[in-house]
Amino acid sequence: MNTLEKANVLIIDDNTKNIQIAANVLKSTNSYNIFFATSGEKGIDQLKMRQHCLILLDINMPGIDGYQTAQIIKNDPLYKQIPIIFLSANANKESINKGFEYGAEDYITKPFEESELIHRVKTHVELFMARKQLQVEVDDTKILLEQYKMVVDASALVSKTDIKGNITYVNDKFCKTSQYTREELIGQNHNLVRSPDVPKALYTNMWDTITAKNVWSGVLKNIKKDGSYYYVNSTISPILNSYGKIVEYISLRNDITKEVQLKKDIIATQKEVLSTLGELGENRSEETGNHVTRVALISELLAKSYGCSKKEVELLKMASPMHDIGKVIIPDSILLKPAKLTFEEFEVMKKHTTYGWEIFNKSTHTLLKTAALVAYEHHEKWDGSGYPRGLKGEDIHIFGRISAVADVFDALCSKRVYKEQWGLSDAIDFMTSQSGTAFEPKLIDLLVENIDEIVEIKNKFNK
Repeated sequence: MNTLEKANVLIIDDNTKNIQIAANVLKSTNSYNIFFATSGEKGIDQLKMRQHCLILLDINMPGIDGYQTAQIIKNDPLYKQIPIIFLSANANKESINKGFEYGAEDYITKPFEESELIHRVKTHVELFMARKQLQVEVDDTKILLEQYKMVVDASALVSKTDIKGNITYVNDKFCKTSQYTREELIGQNHNLVRSPDVPKALYTNMWDTITAKNVWSGVLKNIKKDGSYYYVNSTISPILNSYGKIVEYISLRNDITKEVQLKKDIIATQKEVLSTLGELGENRSEETGNHVTRVALISELLAKSYGCSKKEVELLKMASPMHDIGKVIIPDSILLKPAKLTFEEFEVMKKHTTYGWEIFNKSTHTLLKTAALVAYEHHEKWDGSGYPRGLKGEDIHIFGRISAVADVFDALCSKRVYKEQWGLSDAIDFMTSQSGTAFEPKLIDLLVENIDEIVEIKNKFNK
């Protein structure tokens, strides 16, 4: 150990001979810088001059004795961590116990053995240095954690709960966003900010996940104190102790309300554009623009009844107005012909499905790709006799199957350039006659079961 690495050891003894003996023994190890004082008062003054790793303290001294000196040192927060070894000729049990009561870590009787002194000092110096290094690491960790906390608090909505889910901590950002004060939140459950629109099954899954010591992540719709909504991208993690037992839960949330609203606006715009394009296609063929609205609403109704997911229902509703968009490419001489089409003309007309597919399928957006799918498959038939690819049964996408039923039924009940409007009973009879051939039987059953609601849609948008 070089000089810079040597530990400072303080010897306090009124007998300079004893100091010299102990100092010579310790210096022989070349491991320590030795400092000394001949009284308790002077010893305390020495502590103020430099940092020490160990104190060798005599008990019987004039002025304040060793016990009193030890008591003063241990009561001072600056020095109380420094280990004290008492040096005394009194080796009786009472003296030893009294030394420990006053804060000594060890006790060496005089005259001492050199090897005993060396090993006792070495042990306590190393323990002190280890504790000191550990404390430095702990302090550094606390500083780092505090900085991490500042960063997280500045960027996220933070809350902690006990193992029962009761809130124990919320940061300022959480309070500001939710509009609740810290006092209103602490001790409450997060039910206070949960939106009733969120399915209970989601929260059940969340609780099952975190109680199983896993991290849960997802988007939540929450409600503010004033009743307005906000959306958060939430990550909830269980905090475990050294035994692997959950002691609390912590949640970090990022407010994504603006992003969600922007996405909704984009979808609304896409929906409006698709609806307008659908009406444009219908108007070009001299058919009512409300046809696409009715097909969209009938498709929505059938999709719900069929058991499609909420997301699928919404996608189909928005995309279905594009089922005939490919007709904008069909020549007017064929599209507007009042008489029956020739075989060659019908082959051209059938291409509107492929044209619709080609218009939208290049897009990477789910909505537009769904529009491409509807345009491509709404003339396929359940028995495989449809076009353009002759798909059969469930090989036809459910969106294509539903759009086919909605489109044909509404077309039958509407006046077209090539035909008069059919009565409701005739249209139903035709649709049921095509069950299992042109249309999926289950969808025809759903059409009949929901005919009253479908008639309401037709009456509301009858122009």
